[in-house]
Amino acid sequence: MDHYEALGIPPTARPDQIRRAYKAKALETHPDKASTEDKLAAEARFHQVQQAFEVLSDPFKRRTYDIQQGYPKLKTASDTQSRRNREREAWALKSWQESEEHFRLLRQQARDDRTRQEVEYKAMVERILAEFHRQNPEWKSRQQHINSRVRQL
Repeated sequence: MDHYEALGIPPTARPDQIRRAYKAKALETHPDKASTEDKLAAEARFHQVQQAFEVLSDPFKRRTYDIQQGYPKLKTASDTQSRRNREREAWALKSWQESEEHFRLLRQQARDDRTRQEVEYKAMVERILAEFHRQNPEWKSRQQHINSRVRQL
């Protein structure tokens, strides 16, 4: 006899349904409730119910039994948890990649800003020096004199 039939449940039964069906069938088939001439048959039925519960209440044994009997694989809590874990890992990877891209863009923008600031600073210094030399022409000749002395050393 099939374990599911022994407990009177479908192959898609959840663990709580299996437990309730076992309690009901155990009370129904218990040998102490049977008549004296039916005692052996009642013990055999009770043993089948116990065996069915032992197999179906253990997820590993149930999966093995289902495979042996040709039942389709049922989604279990561990399958659902595995799917959720995969979804979380995918989300975490996507979030990480997005943040890395965001930081890469920020670093590039900071480099561009520094380069732009350097160019602006050099242009400002050149304007100040040009204005200074325009207002003080003797400084240009003094600078040329200093540069020529430095080259001689």
